[in-house]
Amino acid sequence: MNRSTFRRARTSVAASSTGLVLTALLTGCGGSGGTVAAGASDSATDTAGKASAACGQVPTIAPKDPDGAIKALPAELQKAYNAYGEDVFASAWRKKKELGRAAKVGFSYLPASNPFAAAVVQQMEASFTAARAKGLVQGKLVKRIMTDPATMTPAEQIRGYNELVASGVDIVYITPLSGDAMVSAVDAAGKKGVVTVALGSTIRSKYAVNVAENAYLNTAEPTALVAGQLKGKGNVVIVRGFQGLSSETIGYQGVKDVLTACSGMKILGEVNGAYVPAVAKAEMLKFLSSHPQRIDMVAEVGIMGSGVYAAFDSTGRDIPKVVDAGASASSLASWKKLETADGYETAGTGGNGAQEAKAWFTVGMMVMAGDGPKVGTITREPSVITKANLAAYLPAGAKVSDPGEVQDGEAWMPQSYLDQFFDNPSAS
Repeated sequence: MNRSTFRRARTSVAASSTGLVLTALLTGCGGSGGTVAAGASDSATDTAGKASAACGQVPTIAPKDPDGAIKALPAELQKAYNAYGEDVFASAWRKKKELGRAAKVGFSYLPASNPFAAAVVQQMEASFTAARAKGLVQGKLVKRIMTDPATMTPAEQIRGYNELVASGVDIVYITPLSGDAMVSAVDAAGKKGVVTVALGSTIRSKYAVNVAENAYLNTAEPTALVAGQLKGKGNVVIVRGFQGLSSETIGYQGVKDVLTACSGMKILGEVNGAYVPAVAKAEMLKFLSSHPQRIDMVAEVGIMGSGVYAAFDSTGRDIPKVVDAGASASSLASWKKLETADGYETAGTGGNGAQEAKAWFTVGMMVMAGDGPKVGTITREPSVITKANLAAYLPAGAKVSDPGEVQDGEAWMPQSYLDQFFDNPSAS
């Protein structure tokens, strides 16, 4: 695969795959990313104008940048790494030469058991097919997809990954069940020249190129906005995800840091929703049965907003402001219904599997073309959904029972954004 071939093909690949949007999980908004809330009772900023740990604002926390890779990026891009919870290394592939032929591609993924995962798999197939037509990749997409969410393990995924490497692939696209567990296998593959590109979870290897949301900002930014709407006062419940995942721990910390700065906000308790709306509903109902106090905010750390709305709706209690991180068609339909009835306002984040998969595939092809990634982790400021842009994410005709994803809203790491993370994007 030569650079001129890739340059001609890249636009066509992106254009031919834009129709495969299903809708629901992590990102999306209008504008340049989440806006920090203003006007809360304890609101303040530091002398540099950055958000401090004050009520209604997102803290400014230096990322883990052991190689100085983030510091070398343009200042505007550095904002996306605020409070990033994982080490960000310089990429081992920065000096990699173009492959010079069509790449053999491996795909290691989790079970397609929800709309987001199904959209990722469908989009990867579409992107691969379009790339093959342009001579960028060869043969078939070599897959190792785990089948059972109840029994899958990191060891199972590592076995499949090692099988892909042994089969002679040039690049592996993977969403790791455990990024930490993958490090040794990715290091070994990288030393053989195999590129690994991860989506969602970070693999702490210089041989991995990670394409990921900033899990901290994804919860902290909408939580800060809602705290501002409440003027820094009220009772709060936190709904956690699948505990033990690093992204969940980081997102939870984002919520806690924002709320800790609000002296007038009291955390009544936490429930464990395990990233499953039905579980979140059941656990929220248990909590409500023993907590008659008024609840002003429920901060959920990802994709469980529909379960929270359903729990309150079934009890007849006043529905609080739901921090809807990883909004779904269902949760936005609930939000819109309340807005229409009484002017309800909250905040969340949106995005969908097709958007993320397109960016993921493009990053890998750029590495294979010798474009030279500057950092091992490419992230973005989350797109925040507010009253002003709700319509851009709400699917037409969506009902509260809809299990699907949200609409695009805005581009998720478009080409112009990705180019800034590479030394030679014009060469591709």
